[in-house]
Amino acid sequence: MAVKIIESCVNCFACEPVCPSNAIYEAKPHFLVDSKKCTECEGDFPVFQCASICPIEGAILDSLGLAINPPGSLTGIPPEKMAEAMAELQSH
Repeated sequence: MAVKIIESCVNCFACEPVCPSNAIYEAKPHFLVDSKKCTECEGDFPVFQCASICPIEGAILDSLGLAINPPGSLTGIPPEKMAEAMAELQSH
């Protein structure tokens, strides 16, 4: 039982100090989670503390490999609309 931080992490240092089990550590090229220490905040908090503060959508995965903050969850913009907007911006 552990979360995983993936390559889209920008090393902003937001998650590391809020982890109640001190499972997050700085590595290259991005932060990592010590799976032996990670409790997924069970018993401490009702939500994943790392994901609750992470500014990057999809950067933290749950133990099933699903994004805790999936695309659109932080901005409120559905992924399809974001793709359309980005395509329009790039066409100009």
